Amino acid sequence: METGTFPKFPSFLFFIHQHFTTSTASTTNISPPSITNGGFCSNYNNLHSVADAVASFNQLLSIRPLPPVVVFNKLLGSLVKKKHYSTVISLCKQMDLSNIRPNVYTLTILINCLCHSNRDHVHFAFSALGKMFKLGLQPTHVTFGTLLNGLCSKAKIIDAVKLFDEMGKMGFAPSLITYTTIIKGLCKIGHTTNALQLLKKMEEKGCKPDVVAYNTVIDSLCKDRRVNEAMDFFSEMVDQGIPPNVVTYSSILHGFCNLGQLNEATSLFKQMIGRNVMPNTVTFTILVDGLCKEGMILEAQRVFEMMTENGVEPDAYTYSALMDGYCLQSQMDEAQKLFDIMVGKGFAPSVRVYNILINGHCKSRRLNEAKTLLSEMYDRDLTPDTVTYSTLMQGFCQAGRPQVAQKLFKEMCSYGLLPDSITYSILLDGLCKHGHLDEAFRLLKAMQESKIEPHICIYNILIQGMCNFGKLEAARELFSNLFVKGIQPTVVTYTVMISGLLKEGLSNEAYELFRKMVVNGCLPNSCTYNVAIQGFLRNGDPSNAVQLIEEMVGRGFSADSSTFQMLLDLESNDEIISRFMRRSS
Repeated sequence: METGTFPKFPSFLFFIHQHFTTSTASTTNISPPSITNGGFCSNYNNLHSVADAVASFNQLLSIRPLPPVVVFNKLLGSLVKKKHYSTVISLCKQMDLSNIRPNVYTLTILINCLCHSNRDHVHFAFSALGKMFKLGLQPTHVTFGTLLNGLCSKAKIIDAVKLFDEMGKMGFAPSLITYTTIIKGLCKIGHTTNALQLLKKMEEKGCKPDVVAYNTVIDSLCKDRRVNEAMDFFSEMVDQGIPPNVVTYSSILHGFCNLGQLNEATSLFKQMIGRNVMPNTVTFTILVDGLCKEGMILEAQRVFEMMTENGVEPDAYTYSALMDGYCLQSQMDEAQKLFDIMVGKGFAPSVRVYNILINGHCKSRRLNEAKTLLSEMYDRDLTPDTVTYSTLMQGFCQAGRPQVAQKLFKEMCSYGLLPDSITYSILLDGLCKHGHLDEAFRLLKAMQESKIEPHICIYNILIQGMCNFGKLEAARELFSNLFVKGIQPTVVTYTVMISGLLKEGLSNEAYELFRKMVVNGCLPNSCTYNVAIQGFLRNGDPSNAVQLIEEMVGRGFSADSSTFQMLLDLESNDEIISRFMRRSS
């Protein structure tokens, strides 16, 4: 595979490459031999605590002559099984200070522990590999596989690829596990195409991919929304005699659901059952969630029932997916029933579950119920997050109660929750839509003081608020300042500003701005054309209106119902409009 684009790898690997004798490379997995002499046959797996292990280690150090290294390895191995990685690292240092010569197995254990350490000790793992070579020891596939796993787990995928390539130069033919480790790593950082190339290279080298390798690539393709390619690999997999499993089907189902292709998803689900691959909780949850997101709540309900009928237990994610479906359809009583069933089954409701219910109540204008749920969260010792408060604030703003939203904002800040740009956008929009412009600008100032830089959507909200409430001069000034700040207005910004100018009867200035937006590289959309045309018609400027209609049609847009109605109303009274309508009919 091509690796020339990756950064230079640690230089000690070149030392390793120079000092490695390809002809003597061993590919045998090394395991500690059984100790049957000298009284070192203790079963270290039965040690009850780290303290017991350390005591046993110190006892070994006190024996003269020192026991063979394999005895120490056995003790270290028992600690690794219990995931006491930091203890093993410490004991290895003591072995080194005691001049106990490690073997390949000792250093492989150390590499494994360094890679699993909570601290970033992977570079020390490379040092351990370098020591192995300096001592004339030959690493095994297990050694390299351990280090590759460590690099991938610490998101050092590029380094893992470089080590993989060095292994080849040293004469190590990569194993199935090695290939799969690198494929997983590449997929993890979004290099799906490189992973595909490596899978093909793997086949060319005579190493047959297994279901795990295929699943890894298929899942990554689906996450990249390349579901058709994933299906091609699915077919290839079946042709190669590798039966797809529940993970394969779940990945592709997720891909189809994310694209809204529910017909394909349900068809694949039926195929899965037809091939006697039993869906698990994850599979069912994916399908329930996909159906709910497309508004197919009855179908989602049937899948949920099928799940329980087949003895597959729903988890908290399944319940929350179906709950969200009910909420999206404003079926709040059904959502509440499901919530009660979930709690009755022993699932503790999470912040996410409460956020789903609060959102549903807000969309259904049941704001008192939504606020009661906020109190219930605190009663359950659950800390609401920014999403919880933002959802409630939006609900009250949309109901015309921005003052309540402001109180929620203050409450949120008093609990130490930091509002994000979405929170500020929601509250600013509520204040501006109800004419509380002074308060909106005070909030903008607070936002800037919090080191959150307003984006163009924030400015669009403010400009629209000022235009709607007769503050055109202030809107003009804010619009002009965008260019000073280096913020590029969007088509929404221009449309709002054009609408504001036309509302004040400034047709010429509005027309100039319409033309200027194109010069500035921002093309008008259907909404811009319709807003401008309606404004010109209201201001008694049919000539510009007709010109823009013809231009709009030429660009593939059409008049909306309001524009069309205005044209019909003016047809009998305005000669220009009358001629245009006759020409168009």
